[in-house]
Parts: sequence; C-alpha cells; structure tokens
Amino acid sequence: MSKPFDPFQASVAWVADAGLFIACGRQQNNKYTALERFAERNDLTFLIPQRVYDELGGAPNRSTPSQTPINSAIDAGWVTVADEPDYRTGTVSQVMDDIQSFIARSSNRDEDRIEKADTALAAVAAERLEGNTHYVSIVTTDLDAGEGAVAALEANGFENRVQFKNGFELIDEIT
Repeated sequence: MSKPFDPFQASVAWVADAGLFIACGRQQNNKYTALERFAERNDLTFLIPQRVYDELGGAPNRSTPSQTPINSAIDAGWVTVADEPDYRTGTVSQVMDDIQSFIARSSNRDEDRIEKADTALAAVAAERLEGNTHYVSIVTTDLDAGEGAVAALEANGFENRVQFKNGFELIDEIT
C-alpha cells in the first residue's frame, strides 16, 4: 500500500470523479460552496476526466439557469477538464485494464459493465504521473474505483505516488 504523502504540496494533482460533485449537489448547497472554498483555500484545482465532465454536463438546468454546477466550477477556475488520455500509450492502456479488472472482481460485476469514467480516473492519473506531476490524489465516492485506481497505478510502477480520498469523507471534513 502507498506511503502517505502531503496532498497539499504543489506537485500533487487532484483527480476527481463525478460522485464528488453529485454528492455536493446544487451550487446553492453548503457542500458545494464548502468544496469550492476548500479548493481555493488550498490553492488546488480538481482535474476531471472528459468522461466525468460528460456525465456531469447533463445536470438539470434547474441548478442554475443555463449553467450546470460543473461549468460554474470550471469558469471559477477550481475545476479543469483533462484532455482525453492517449489510450494507445502502454501504461495508460494497462492501468485502465487493471482498474477495470479490479472493480469487476471487487464488485462481482462483468468487466464490460464497468463505467468508462471509472477507468478514465486512473488513465488521467497515469498520464500525470508519467509527466511532471509527482503525486496524485484520487477523489471519488466509489470505493471500488478509488481502491482500484491505487492498485492499478501501483502495479504499473507508481508506488507511493498515489492516494485515494473518499469523496464523502472529504465533504464531511470540510462542511
């Protein structure tokens, strides 16, 4: 298992899943504003895979007329959307296969039924770790996806460089 590292140091990418934002609710919700304040106070930007953005982009317009909460967060600068991972890259492809297998085993589901957004979390993290990012903190409300991302990344040479933060626990801590 990974050794802990300080998730607030400058060289940490925070890769987040849809569940974190869904759990926060509408922009007027105190959880949403607490998450925004948390990001601003710690000078961090949540990085979301394109697939996660696509999931969140379909939020009902009642959240804020003509503006979804995720687009407001992007406009405010505390969330950014990652470029689509290069799935032809060996490490990215292997990490995605490994997390898909992990989630299937731990949830007793067929691998073909695993959400692509879950595998994209690990793919985006792998690309950051292969680049100039030293550490990644993965934030999701899906325990299997979080634990699977850590296991897949560690199995592919990123030992002690990735942590999983349960999104529900983060929200509880900051509200």
